[in-house]
Amino acid sequence: MSAALPVVAGFRAGDRIGWSGGAPVSAAQFCAAALELAARLPRKRFVLNLCNDRLNFALAFAAALVARQTSLLPPSSAVGALLDLQASHPDSYCMADQAGLAPAGLPAILVPPWRPAAGTFDVPLIPLAHGAFIAFTSGSTGRPQAHARTWGSLVTAARVLGARLGFAAPCSILGTVPPQHVYGFETTVMLPLQNGGALHPGKPLLPADVAAALEGMPQPRWLATTPAHLRACVGANAALPPLAGILSATMPLSAELAAEAERRTGAPLHEIYGCTETGVIALRRTASGERWRVSDGIRLRNRGEETWAEGGQLAAPTRLPDRLSLEGETGFTLLGRPEDMVKIAGKRASLEQLNRELLSVRGVRDGVFFVPEAAAAHRLRLAALVVAPGSDARAILTALRSRIDAAFLPRPLLIVEALPRNATGKLPREALLALARSAAQRSQRSA
Repeated sequence: MSAALPVVAGFRAGDRIGWSGGAPVSAAQFCAAALELAARLPRKRFVLNLCNDRLNFALAFAAALVARQTSLLPPSSAVGALLDLQASHPDSYCMADQAGLAPAGLPAILVPPWRPAAGTFDVPLIPLAHGAFIAFTSGSTGRPQAHARTWGSLVTAARVLGARLGFAAPCSILGTVPPQHVYGFETTVMLPLQNGGALHPGKPLLPADVAAALEGMPQPRWLATTPAHLRACVGANAALPPLAGILSATMPLSAELAAEAERRTGAPLHEIYGCTETGVIALRRTASGERWRVSDGIRLRNRGEETWAEGGQLAAPTRLPDRLSLEGETGFTLLGRPEDMVKIAGKRASLEQLNRELLSVRGVRDGVFFVPEAAAAHRLRLAALVVAPGSDARAILTALRSRIDAAFLPRPLLIVEALPRNATGKLPREALLALARSAAQRSQRSA
């Protein structure tokens, strides 16, 4: 591999790289805009990329690469989180595509409008060792932890993923996840940019909006989404057009939901395994089995009860946060995270498995088991929040009794209108507990 790699690969000058305002943007336009924007950037080391439009995000990221700056992917768009990130990286500024996205007091510049490309197609080259971005864990158990990736690491992962999926020009991809999230970044920014694909600028969430956005894209088209968004599309009977493929990550996906999504779209659904520390390191066809296969170049090793990954895009062996049952160095089944296991009355269960059983109950659109905030280790009881229009707690509990051990039946099981999922479909514990308190108070008042 050479000492530098291009910002984009697999494109000719006039090939579409995305859309702006419904009009196509060419690869030549993109590279020219990146070079022009890079020349205007402040002389800083770090940049917080807050762009909402995915193509603008990609442009800001490319310009930062050209300027040899490192992009910071914030763990949250909350003002407090952004201010904390800037405070820990004082030599930084913000790039945004809308006024008001950057908190008051933080230095910020706006991404300029797109202009017609010049006659040349000048593709910038970036050193492999350049620190391309720093991503952060959510900080749910403490201060956010920083995880840096080099440009060489990102390109390696994107090209391996493209080859594994068969994603190549003239593919296009739509994402329901933000580009600031590592999964969204790798699949809806790096994957198309390094494999000649076009990226949709939007981030639709409602099933009808997802269907409309996909319908407006040329084939072959891909969808990168989450189980929560996928379940909403299936539950709403959204008329998704034929797809070349679906990608899913951020939380476990059931084989039943994967099979239904494949049936409706005629496309294979690939579930992605990875974490902030590693990026994408494995895939599986969820509807076809539980076994995962690692990306080319990645190898897994057990060290006691821990599993470590090495090779591929990883600069050094990296400990994985999950418990894996290895099948050689390249295959595994996922057992879950240690903190996902609960023990009640001498019996053990996985919250992930309990959630799957809950979601399989007829009438349940969304739901989650959780450990209440006041739970005591010696008399632990689980609780659950459930979205089930037209059903009630008693009927759902009756169905659960035939699916799970009585020790794990939720007490209480509370019906709510919606779960407080974030942009990637995850459930921040503080928001979950706040909703549980509110739902419990309403239940007591109506009793």
